Amino acid sequence: MKSPKIQNHAGHRERIQDKFLATSDCQVLPDYELLELILMRAIPRIDVKPLAKDLLNYFGSLSAIFSASPEELKQFPYIKKSALTLFKLILETNQRMIRQKLKDSPVLQHWENLIDYCCLYLQHKRIEHFMVLYLDSRFRLLRQEIPQTGTTDRVSIYPREILKQALVLGAHAVVIVHNHPSGYIEPSRADCEITVELYNTLKAGGIQFLDHLIVGSGRRVYSFSAHGHLTTLPPKNIP
Repeated sequence: MKSPKIQNHAGHRERIQDKFLATSDCQVLPDYELLELILMRAIPRIDVKPLAKDLLNYFGSLSAIFSASPEELKQFPYIKKSALTLFKLILETNQRMIRQKLKDSPVLQHWENLIDYCCLYLQHKRIEHFMVLYLDSRFRLLRQEIPQTGTTDRVSIYPREILKQALVLGAHAVVIVHNHPSGYIEPSRADCEITVELYNTLKAGGIQFLDHLIVGSGRRVYSFSAHGHLTTLPPKNIP
């Protein structure tokens, strides 16, 4: 990719920082300007606006950029250790802020925070990841674990291991989450079958199974609970 021209852009950098600080509602600023401000912290002496726009055009969103692998990001000029560190720092800070909210308040009262958290972790993964959220008796986040990763379209889930860990932690309830790298959120027949098995296994152990969520693209999430498929298999037309 073509490298941005190295020049002294101190005047432009000063103006965009002043604009940001003077804006009462930062949501009105375009994503490329926010990314430009971030890149300015890591890359000196060049006009980073073209780079910011190239990154957004390629990845599609800020969250996808911050979640991208170093190998993907390094194909862009001037994306070196400083920028990679800053991107990872922003992602981790955001995750911790949302996770703290889930620890402080019942997830049933703040379900949107849970959706945000799951999407932040999983929606840009290139292979399937499986995540377990263990909740205490007040439905606050007790622990998050990612025990399994898989291929682009499959991940193995072991209900008895989840039950065992829930009992060890003293968890009251469990939420299961996995992503579909394809972006589509519709469950497969295997997704439905493992969900019913999870429900029966956890119920037998006295653990409440709140939901199984499938994370797709664009913050789209499929809820088995909302569709009534936690306890029974759906019609045969699901592949």
